Amino acid sequence: MAAILPAAERVLKNRVGWYAAAVALICLLLVAQALPAVVNGETVTGSFPWIPSLQVELSFYGDGLSVMFGLIVSGIGILIMSYSNEYMSKREDLSRYYRYLLMFMGSMLGMVFSSNAIQLFVFWELTSITSFMLIGYWRNRPMSVYGATKSLLVTAGGGIFMLAGFLLLGIITGTFDIVTILQNGSMIALIKGHELFLPALVLIIIGAAAKSAQGPFYIWLPNAMEAPTPVSAFLHSATMVKAGIYLVARIHPIFSGTEAWFVLVGGLGIITMLAAGFLAFRQTDIKGILAYSTISQLAYMMAMYGYTSYQYPGIGVTAATFHLLNHATFKACLFLVAGIVAHETATRDITKMGGLRKELPATFIIGAIAALSMAGVPPLNGFLSKEMFYESSLEMGHILGGPFEYLIPAAAVLGGAFTFAYSIRFIDGIFLGKRRSEHLPKHMHEPTPVMLFPPALLAALVILIGIFPSAAVHYIIEPAASGILLEDVQLHVSLWHGFTAALLMTIITFIAGAALYARYGAIAAWQDRVSARYPAWSFNSLYDRIVNGASGKSTAFAKVMQPGPLSPYLIAMLLIFLLLSAVPVIMIAGTLIPTELNLEVPMYEAVLLGLIILASLGTAVLRKYLHAIIAVSAVGYLVSLVFIYLQAPDLAITQLLVETLATIIFLLVIIKVPQTFREKITRSVLARDLLISSAVSITVLILLLNASQGIVSPFESLSYYFIENSVPLAGGHNMVNVILVDFRGYDTLGEIVVLCLAGLGVYNLLKSRSDSK
Repeated sequence: MAAILPAAERVLKNRVGWYAAAVALICLLLVAQALPAVVNGETVTGSFPWIPSLQVELSFYGDGLSVMFGLIVSGIGILIMSYSNEYMSKREDLSRYYRYLLMFMGSMLGMVFSSNAIQLFVFWELTSITSFMLIGYWRNRPMSVYGATKSLLVTAGGGIFMLAGFLLLGIITGTFDIVTILQNGSMIALIKGHELFLPALVLIIIGAAAKSAQGPFYIWLPNAMEAPTPVSAFLHSATMVKAGIYLVARIHPIFSGTEAWFVLVGGLGIITMLAAGFLAFRQTDIKGILAYSTISQLAYMMAMYGYTSYQYPGIGVTAATFHLLNHATFKACLFLVAGIVAHETATRDITKMGGLRKELPATFIIGAIAALSMAGVPPLNGFLSKEMFYESSLEMGHILGGPFEYLIPAAAVLGGAFTFAYSIRFIDGIFLGKRRSEHLPKHMHEPTPVMLFPPALLAALVILIGIFPSAAVHYIIEPAASGILLEDVQLHVSLWHGFTAALLMTIITFIAGAALYARYGAIAAWQDRVSARYPAWSFNSLYDRIVNGASGKSTAFAKVMQPGPLSPYLIAMLLIFLLLSAVPVIMIAGTLIPTELNLEVPMYEAVLLGLIILASLGTAVLRKYLHAIIAVSAVGYLVSLVFIYLQAPDLAITQLLVETLATIIFLLVIIKVPQTFREKITRSVLARDLLISSAVSITVLILLLNASQGIVSPFESLSYYFIENSVPLAGGHNMVNVILVDFRGYDTLGEIVVLCLAGLGVYNLLKSRSDSK
């Protein structure tokens, strides 16, 4: 569907965004078809063979968790693409913009419905690549490029760790099929008792944390705010950042119920929640505030999924799943409101705003609803999931006992207080107070309905889910939680359930949050002073040092390994060849020349070999390029005659074609270079080259003379392995083709990759030259 978007643009012109929205709507309807089945506790599956030899299939699995993510991704996608119709300028490359959005949405849907771990990894990395293209959409802005590069390095790098964890799971269980593992209790018990349990868990959690900006990996998310605001709303409210949360939920049954799970997942979530909430205070960019709030809210979910014990492995699962849905609604709404504000004020600096409630009353109401929901204010949906968070924190603390009985609930309340403070800052800083006319346009007005309707609909959902949670809980949350806990889940969620400890924690949160907001400016100023005094004490600084340092180290390494002249490369390769050949040559030291060789050479073959030697010597001694090229070509053509004589027409044809092409390229090249060799070869250089070339020649001669006899056990001869295995392993009778296509498959793949990279390099060089003109 993304591929035909350029054709749709030719018809719809600047309204091509409606085509993208229609595609998202189709995806939503397809996903919704599976809803009745998952509500009844059933699953939807389908698979196709992909790599049978590695037991890898293209398989899809839809349970409550997958369907919930599918609904969120496609539902928010409809609103984002509709909103973009008005937000994006008509001068933008709209075809590229919407194509990237659709590719990203498809990657997300493929990931959440993947049944196979390898397939999940492929879609996972596709989301990293497509999000890189979206974040760096404005290619001419250095900060966009910086943010896109940082997000790709962190998230895709984390994906490599995740793949390593999947491979360890495959080693333990013998399968990459996640569903097979989830449905087999003995297999899960095997994983938890295996010595590779902890390494597999750590590697997978690194991937999840990198994607969801948790722990030290949070650094990419604030810089990703350089993307167009609709992209930020899509990627950072409902999709990309939630991929890591999805992974944690998906592997929950495999790893939860252990101390390692609680420490890694729960501990990481609690620390990130507090740190991100605190750091949000010093942000002056309204999207920066939302970025740190996203990190903090994702950490809520991470902490809740991490709450676990041996007897009660899923303590916070229902609360985390409900907050995941609620966060998608109010955070997407907030990003879209931020887009409207930036669109109307031409700035994202909250210190230059204030008093916009009079000129943007509808936007103010919508933004206030979403921000108050994030703060956990009743009767909005954020209040419900925040209460559940507090209840699960109390339960987790009670199970652990000791100081944790108080520390974990206290950390939850402190995180809630931070959230309350920066949520109020978002409302107060933009809409309340006095208008700062010196920084704002004289005239502002509400956006068109196309931009206002998506956040208004999300705000309506925030209210509806808050007041009437039963429908969302029954049709979405319960099936999703059942898909994680692998058992039937029944929830009762209501606004009022008595004066409980969780409600008391909420009241304390509001009081503490208000107190923090009263000192908001002072806290932000203190953070600025610390940051200015210790600029190197940050993960961002560490990232910059690593990346910039890698560039410098690579330059120094390249100067050593790529000095320029060709001769050092040849000498290095030939010496390595001699080193590697030392073992087999030593093994046959007693019989360097086999006695049973047939030394009778027919006249025709002797003449050919003599001509090849003569042409080779001519290549070495001729002084002009043209003569040397002719001599080299003569060697190649004579070798093809040898192949014909040995009844190998395939090789002869290949040799002729390659030799002809190479000769043409050489002749084209020498037109632009001096016609004679100008290098002066000293006696010492000549002696060195003769010594190396003689050693290589003798080594090759020895190896070839013994190749037919077998040199290293268990190979009986050079061709023995291929003769024995061409048919059973590759199914081919043409041994040359089998060697090239099958036995050297990875080598050929590497060559193709190198050629593609070289082609891209040449293209960029040519393009940069044309751009400079």
